[in-house]
Amino acid sequence: MKTLRIDKTDTITTIYLNRPSQRNSLTSELIDELHTLVDQLRDDQATRVVIITGAGKTFSSGADVEMLTRIGESYTPEQTRDEISKWRATFDALEQLPQITIAAINGLAYGGGVVLALACDFRIASTRAIFGLPEIKLGMVLALGGTQRLTRLIGVSAAKEMILRGRNVTAIEAQRMGLAHRIAEPGDLMGLAQSWAERAVSYSPRALALAKRLIDQSFDRDANVSGEAETVAQVELLHSPEFLGRVKSLKESGEI
Repeated sequence: MKTLRIDKTDTITTIYLNRPSQRNSLTSELIDELHTLVDQLRDDQATRVVIITGAGKTFSSGADVEMLTRIGESYTPEQTRDEISKWRATFDALEQLPQITIAAINGLAYGGGVVLALACDFRIASTRAIFGLPEIKLGMVLALGGTQRLTRLIGVSAAKEMILRGRNVTAIEAQRMGLAHRIAEPGDLMGLAQSWAERAVSYSPRALALAKRLIDQSFDRDANVSGEAETVAQVELLHSPEFLGRVKSLKESGEI
């Protein structure tokens, strides 16, 4: 791939946004490559965790400004809608992966870069990371599912402050408001992301996938429907050989 670099172990796939000289800005080509990769990972039984980070010292500066200018100058509204829909579909597909996903935010994350991180299950940030949503300064809005994801995550008040004021937040502020789960020194970031990945690898992939789906779909269901979905998942898991084997192993080790 031209815009992504992939490092793969037996169970963990790490994706590097690989345009460091352009601060890993997002282009149509990068989004196409990311969507192709996400489609491949969905059926990859070996990969249990996906880590996304940026090559160099930037996570992602968001959508490439020159590309946005070309769209504004030469695209028809219908073409623009199609392009935006393609980007949103990519972030949605990432969010819907059955594997656990971790954004290792190694530096600046702006605009679409923040939305990319929001589409992941966990966000671990370097102490030098800065989160910013500059769209309002350019006469745009945060799109690609960003307003919904951010508001659900940090609440209406904090989301309005970030989006409507275009205010940057530090890694410490991001953790305080719930945008980042953990922060680490730059040299420790990937090690921390790796340790989170290894913890996930030790759990049942089916249980993780079902729990993740139940959480994500809870926003769109009433309590009764969500409760029934939980029951269906629990029935499946309680009768699975993996559950019975794990209980036996924990009993033998004296942990339960």
